[in-house]
Formats: sequence, structure tokens, C-alpha cells
Amino acid sequence: MRIKIAMALMSVVFMFVVGILSNGFYLLPGTDEDVLLELMSTISLFGSVLFLLEARKVLPRWHMAVPFCVSLFLLVIVSFWKVSGTEFLSDYKYLVTPLVITLLALLSPFSLLVFLSLHRHPYSMKAYLAVSSIASVISIFSLFFAVWELSSRHSHEASFSDGLIAIYLLYWLIVMPITGLSFLHRAIK
Repeated sequence: MRIKIAMALMSVVFMFVVGILSNGFYLLPGTDEDVLLELMSTISLFGSVLFLLEARKVLPRWHMAVPFCVSLFLLVIVSFWKVSGTEFLSDYKYLVTPLVITLLALLSPFSLLVFLSLHRHPYSMKAYLAVSSIASVISIFSLFFAVWELSSRHSHEASFSDGLIAIYLLYWLIVMPITGLSFLHRAIK
């Protein structure tokens, strides 16, 4: 039962863009994107830690979920860094956005590892593995394309091509919520 609750909590970070859109329609008054990211990633981090604690008792491949937990921990740290605005690391604020984009892009491949750790009955997990595999391919492709495009530019301005923006919109608006719904569906089932 606790694993199901943990999976439901883990799904929260995948609804980040849905939260931003809700905030845009003033459904979550008084929060900005940075605070929303920190809140959602913290909830998912709590869920992933709970998942690891419970899964190590019953799943032989529980360790496959560790990268997901580590990426959420780093996302919490980076989003806290962005929200806090401390003077200590203020010279490195330009690194926050690329780190957040990278960590959000790595969540899909790491979610594949979470589903593989649960892979006891191949037919019951086939849909979850397919969804997270497709999400991982889109995620890694968009991340590779972003790094390639940024490295090919000679200016320090972060301007992206229309193709890259379309890939990220596909990933954030469709793929991430579907992956989150996969976690929720697995938790309910």
C-alpha cells in the first residue's frame, strides 16, 4: 500500500507544466513557477524516498529507482537555489535554468528505471514500459538537440530554434503529464 502512495506522490513533478498553466489561469493564486517547481519536486522527492524505503523490502531490483530519487533531490536543491536568491551563489544563477531543464529531461529515463524495478509481471508492465520508453527517447533527443544547438552558437544568448521549442513543448505539455498519469495509474491499479 505504501508503494502505491509513493508512486502517486512521485507523479506530482510530471504535472509541473500543468501546474504552470493552472497558475496562468489564476487557479493557484500567489505562486510563481519557481516556488511551484520547488513544491512539486519536494513532494515527488518525498514519494521517491518512501518508494525506496518500501521497495527495498519487497523488490529485488529496488536500486534501479535510486537515479530517480537523486535527480529529484538535485531538482529540489536547484529550485531552492533559484527561489532563495542567496548571495552566496549569485554569480552562478545563470546555471540554474539549464540545470532545471536537464534534470526535468532526465526524469523520463529515470522513470523507466522505476518501472523496470517493478517489472515482475511482463504483461502487466508492458504499457508503462512503453510509455516511459517513448518519453525517454523524446527526452534524450530534445536534451541532445538543446546541447548541440547551444554549443554551436557563439553568443551567450539563449535563443532556441523553432524545432527545439516544438520538441520541448511536446515533452512538457504531452509526454511529462502522460508519464505522470502512468505513475498514477500504476498506483491505483
